[in-house]
Amino acid sequence: MSAIRRRLACVECTRRKIRCDKVVPCRNCTRRNIACSRARGTDDEVERLQARVHELESALRATEPRAAIRHDSTAPEGVESPEREMADAATILEFLAWGKRKNPAYHDKLARQDGVAHQSPGDVTGGNERNPELAAALASLQQLLPHRDLLARLVAYHCDCVLWYHGSFHAPRLLAQLDTFSRFSHGHIAHSCVDLQWVALLFSVLTGALACAPRATAQAWGIPDWEQTTLAQRWFKAVSTCLHHADFTAVHSSYAVQAIATLTMSAHLLGFSNSLSVLLAAGTRIAQGLGLHRLGPERETEPTPSLIDREIGRRAWCQLCIQDWFSIPFSESHLIPPSSVNTARPRNCHDTDMVKLSDDEPTLTNYSRFFYQVAALMPSLQDSTTASNTLYTRYEKVLEHDRRLRALATQSLPLYLRNVPVEDHPDWPKYVPWARRALAISSSHKIIMIHRKFLELSFENPVFARTRRTCVAAARTIIKEQKEAVADGGPVLWIHQAFGVAAGIILILDLFHRTTSDPETAYNRQLINDGLELLSRSSSESNMIARRGVHLLEALLARERKRGPTNPQSQSQSQSHELDLVAVIRSFWGGGWEGGSGSGSGDGEGSICLSQGWPPVEREFRDGNGDMQTPSLEGLAMSYGLECAESLEDILVLAANYA
Repeated sequence: MSAIRRRLACVECTRRKIRCDKVVPCRNCTRRNIACSRARGTDDEVERLQARVHELESALRATEPRAAIRHDSTAPEGVESPEREMADAATILEFLAWGKRKNPAYHDKLARQDGVAHQSPGDVTGGNERNPELAAALASLQQLLPHRDLLARLVAYHCDCVLWYHGSFHAPRLLAQLDTFSRFSHGHIAHSCVDLQWVALLFSVLTGALACAPRATAQAWGIPDWEQTTLAQRWFKAVSTCLHHADFTAVHSSYAVQAIATLTMSAHLLGFSNSLSVLLAAGTRIAQGLGLHRLGPERETEPTPSLIDREIGRRAWCQLCIQDWFSIPFSESHLIPPSSVNTARPRNCHDTDMVKLSDDEPTLTNYSRFFYQVAALMPSLQDSTTASNTLYTRYEKVLEHDRRLRALATQSLPLYLRNVPVEDHPDWPKYVPWARRALAISSSHKIIMIHRKFLELSFENPVFARTRRTCVAAARTIIKEQKEAVADGGPVLWIHQAFGVAAGIILILDLFHRTTSDPETAYNRQLINDGLELLSRSSSESNMIARRGVHLLEALLARERKRGPTNPQSQSQSQSHELDLVAVIRSFWGGGWEGGSGSGSGDGEGSICLSQGWPPVEREFRDGNGDMQTPSLEGLAMSYGLECAESLEDILVLAANYA
């Protein structure tokens, strides 16, 4: 490849198309008494890239003769060996033409050479051209920012009461940056030193704090109900505004990844689930561009800025993985293949000293560390069931992952999440009871998601009765824990309402497949009504999950009430006509739901032995005659297909799609 010759003629002679003596200042410019200079910038960039190309080509040629005798060696995880770098040289050269990078290591090198910390050489920007929309956007964002005292209280509440759930940023680092923003930039977003992607993170933290704060807490801050709703939604939109005007898809920054990961706390509650799913996809690609998926195992021991930077990357990446893998039951796909990730889980440590602790110690990262393991079961289940060729082998994989989840939720639990008296550990933070409740609710929901493909079959075929028992027990656990969460004074987590809706759906479907005289019917109906009452209390302009959940459950209950007493002999024949899921979905989306408040006529709890906590206790089910239902493998010969579960999954998707 021939090098591109550098242009030596001056700018003025080139413009006039006259011969230049190529000396600055040249004779022509001196005679005319005008400034003389050569064109720079683009040529320098081309020269630098050409030099890099020649360097890589030379190194590649030098390593090719040794390729045949190179012995296998394993480089440490997260560290690229020189041999591997040169083996990827062809791809690297191609990516240079695209303005992309094959390896994040090159990002660091080129960024230092360019003097630009976040912008890749292939990104085409407008240079110094002023965006006429930016000034108006900055003024609007400034108006949304609360005064300094309220700002500090909101950030403190998020760090103390919400961060333990998602762990997407480093609290001391954010607080230090906030102090700098207040003292040196005087809280002005338009200040030249303020990074708009950091402002996006700030608004994301504020949104999570206000959306998750109980009404009493918000009122103590001086924020009335109507303003809590309006501000939370406006702040959510402000995050997208900041990212857009910061050109976050071209200028990659860890602030954007942290901001998007933090939005998971508020998006569902505020009705922005569709927006969140797109932002998560963008955040995942940005994180991969920054190399957050290839950080490798922990290496540092001292709490240096480098260690904190890497830990921030691990935390944000951990949350992206959790969100991506937990969405598999609804999307049937995932963006992050676990096999392509070598980033270790975040360190279990306190943010103040970053000293590594045992898994039994409650920290702001411990809960995410545990649920990363739970989330990793979902792509494994998806891949194994997809590779199975029969209904029997698919169900075997479901039961295998059921056992793995139960092992995680019992044997691998950190001490602070187990059923030990909190009073014996006065040094534990106040969020420990909230974390235990969130664990019971979320784990119960995940067991339902593992069994979801066989849920409808479990109501019709006794071979899959274990799925029915498991899901009903999990649904009961969710509603029971949801009732306790109302009185504990903790933050309003979106899982309380979202998974409560899913639990109500499971129990209503169980009602459709029971006689009215069955003692289980009365108890399930009472739990459904309790769940509806809780959702109705939470239903507000800002809590879209509760509002839509109430309408969906009332639509299902209205159809269940219409069926009347059921004869055990004719039960199986009439069930398909009683539960018209297509009509329920149509009435829900069309706004034509039926029924009132959903209050039922439960006669009492009966002698039902409920599960206490997690995992849900499986109990045997009896049919209408009181006889035990015994699964038989003969049923596997029946021509059941997974397609029959699609209508039921549409109902479950309604419970998850809150946008």
